[in-house]
Amino acid sequence: MAAPCALPPALRKKRACGPPLPAPSGSGRLLVRLAPEHIALFRFLLEAHDNLAYFTVLERRTALLKLVFSPQRERALRRALTEMAQSLPFTTQDWPF
Repeated sequence: MAAPCALPPALRKKRACGPPLPAPSGSGRLLVRLAPEHIALFRFLLEAHDNLAYFTVLERRTALLKLVFSPQRERALRRALTEMAQSLPFTTQDWPF
């Protein structure tokens, strides 16, 4: 059997749920830039990581995406983005506004 971290997210054992987190006062945002032909793969990989975030395409031709996520899940999202960067090239920037 492979190590738990080597398994894809869907095959990993679920963690025990702790107490519910308080509702965040706002959403976290990141800008992601990648090749336009990789948008579908980016969506697929993001969904494979437990839907940590969703994105909106700001510029279709240059594939500029706005990623929206819960600030309480930012660390998990950044870890997921690091894993995703091994499969396709993209860059992230902090939301400037």
